[in-house]
Amino acid sequence: MEFDTSEKIEVTVIICTRDRASQLSNVLDSACELVIPSGLAWEFIVVDNGSSDDTFDVVAEYKGRLPIRYVREETPGLSNARNRGVDEARGDYICWTDDDVLIDPAWLSAYAKAFRRHPEAAVFGGRVIPWLEKPTPNWFEKAKYDWPLNNLLAHRDFGDNIVALTFKGWLVPWGANFAVRMSEQRRYQYNPELGVSPIHKRVGEETDVIYRIFKDGGNGWWVPDSKVTHIIPAKRQTLRYLFYYSFLAGETISYLRDKYPTDNFLLASGNAPPEYDFNRIRLYRLTIKRALRFLFAMLFNKTSRLVLLREVGYFAGAASYRRTE
Repeated sequence: MEFDTSEKIEVTVIICTRDRASQLSNVLDSACELVIPSGLAWEFIVVDNGSSDDTFDVVAEYKGRLPIRYVREETPGLSNARNRGVDEARGDYICWTDDDVLIDPAWLSAYAKAFRRHPEAAVFGGRVIPWLEKPTPNWFEKAKYDWPLNNLLAHRDFGDNIVALTFKGWLVPWGANFAVRMSEQRRYQYNPELGVSPIHKRVGEETDVIYRIFKDGGNGWWVPDSKVTHIIPAKRQTLRYLFYYSFLAGETISYLRDKYPTDNFLLASGNAPPEYDFNRIRLYRLTIKRALRFLFAMLFNKTSRLVLLREVGYFAGAASYRRTE
């Protein structure tokens, strides 16, 4: 089957990837099961952010099964890859997802319906449901929907009703499953200083874009029928990975405080942490204090140990940014 590359495109689906060819194959298999609304003109772009594996060959296998295009972006960093995808996209809307998910068959059709139902809206978001690869530690299984593991797993589920997206209460989508109208997406591109990169370890590049769209008067809606399953490998179901992810969050918040002290998505949420103005020495002290409390909690199997480990990583990441800057 050949796809007409000259026709007007309504929706562009984009996945950014780097050296995850086997995972990418799984998500593309699931994309082949999408139920496409009659008459919907769409395209699928895979942005390869400098892979050294067989990502190109994997994408080539799906030509004829999906309206797919391979694009290579050599400048490392997720935000750079996202921006390249925006430059290449031809749709009126961009639907974003990740290379470590399985896409529900109704995912794209749910978004297409939402775009028509809310022509005034700029941002849309859907469910991200974690699925844990085995073996899963008992402690991880029991706490997966509680703070802070729910954050690590990117769990997003705001219920079955269509509700307005807002930063109050953090009713905003995350990178594994969201959509942006093209007119806004071209105006608000992704900050290369955010998003995971070989140069720095930060998150929140998509949240930053959504914040800036909302700040300038845009709005958005929750799309409950749009769902992806987020595959969590066993190596991420560990205390070590919880520390690492928390470190990313701490560095991100410290960066935002430094570069945008009065204008960022944390302040918009009303949940800026109390340590927001702490200096580097204070952050080191907090890291040490939380580390000692964490070790005590581990010795006596306290339920607070996960929250404490999250705080250790968080303060360490924030202090690391202060040190390097």
